[in-house]
Amino acid sequence: MRSLELFIARRYLRSKRKEVFISIITVISVLGVAVSVLVLNIVLAVMTGFEEELQAKLLDTSAHVTVRPVGGLLTDWESVRDKIQAVPGVVTVSPYTYNQALISTASVAHGLLIRGIADDSAQRSKLLHSLESPAQYEKLFQDQTIEVTRPDDTVDQVVLPPLLIGRTLQRRYALLPGEPVTLLSPQLAAAPQGLIPKLRRFLVVGSYSSGLVEYESGLAYTSLSAAQKFFGLGNSVSGLEIMVRDLDSAVPIAGLIRKELGGSLAPYEVNDWTVPNKPLWDALRLEKRVYFIVLLLLILVASFSIVSTLVMVVMEKTKDIAVLKSLGMSDRRVMRIFLLQGSIIGVVGTLLGTVLGWLGCIALREYGFPLDETVFSLRSVPVRLVGMNFLVVAGAAFLITTIAGLYPARRAARLRPADALRFE
Repeated sequence: MRSLELFIARRYLRSKRKEVFISIITVISVLGVAVSVLVLNIVLAVMTGFEEELQAKLLDTSAHVTVRPVGGLLTDWESVRDKIQAVPGVVTVSPYTYNQALISTASVAHGLLIRGIADDSAQRSKLLHSLESPAQYEKLFQDQTIEVTRPDDTVDQVVLPPLLIGRTLQRRYALLPGEPVTLLSPQLAAAPQGLIPKLRRFLVVGSYSSGLVEYESGLAYTSLSAAQKFFGLGNSVSGLEIMVRDLDSAVPIAGLIRKELGGSLAPYEVNDWTVPNKPLWDALRLEKRVYFIVLLLLILVASFSIVSTLVMVVMEKTKDIAVLKSLGMSDRRVMRIFLLQGSIIGVVGTLLGTVLGWLGCIALREYGFPLDETVFSLRSVPVRLVGMNFLVVAGAAFLITTIAGLYPARRAARLRPADALRFE
């Protein structure tokens, strides 16, 4: 009966005083498995936290799905918007423009991308979240009037379009709200002097903080009408940005939108949020798998102590094994005894490591591990507890520790009673 084998396996793990060394090795084996599982769980929780933080920051600067014309501007965007809004799962559809420009002040010039958005843009809630005050968002859609002192000391009132810049760009060049800057477009305009770059003064109305230095230093926002006028787009836009009800459904909804617009032959490029940053997501997933495999080797190393423990038990219990087999216990049941021993060590170590790993992740999340915000754009290490990760680690640890008991179990099963009792 299996209850007998389990009883014997548990009895062998509680060795007598003269076999106390085996008990010490057993405890070390359990702790080795527990520590390995603990480390693997914490690392996966931190990796998942970083991945989700990066995903959230990237989505703060981009839509769930974008639709752009192939090789040009979207002129009839109203009709395209109406088709997209009929797709199930789509929440909002907003036009946007995307153009290169050079921002210039009295002392600096810096290249960046100008994104023109509508007042009801799909990015409204996300952009509001990254601003110091909602008033800055309202100013983004209102031309600003400032007083300018001319060389002859006369004061004029000038109306300038608004510009919202990134926090990194603001700090780097000290571009405070209310300061006028000049934007130069790569498009050329005719003038008495010939063809010159098109330029227009804008007024900085605020700054946004996305947590991504590259975006904050290279992307600025203005109103859709101001961008269309400055870049000479007329009523055309660069594309449409779509927000969906469920982020996980962005990929299939992008396929439905593509089908609604005419399929693969339509002159539109439909991309979900994973496409622009696909190399980054692939690199993160690969790094996560590599960490999992490398740290899984810690459990494999810990399983060697299980092998040594069971081999020592087999050598110590040679006489007992011979007696059991003489009483009619089959090789399979003897083998099961030592497999159960390895499984008990693995289960206890895995459960202990899982519990400690869970508590360690909670402690790390609550009390935090400080980070340099200028490097990581985070105040502390992000931790995300995912039950499936803990289950996968526990399953892998149990499988490895169980396999570790195969060799000593087979060795015990092959033992012949006559050989074991010959010198007794």
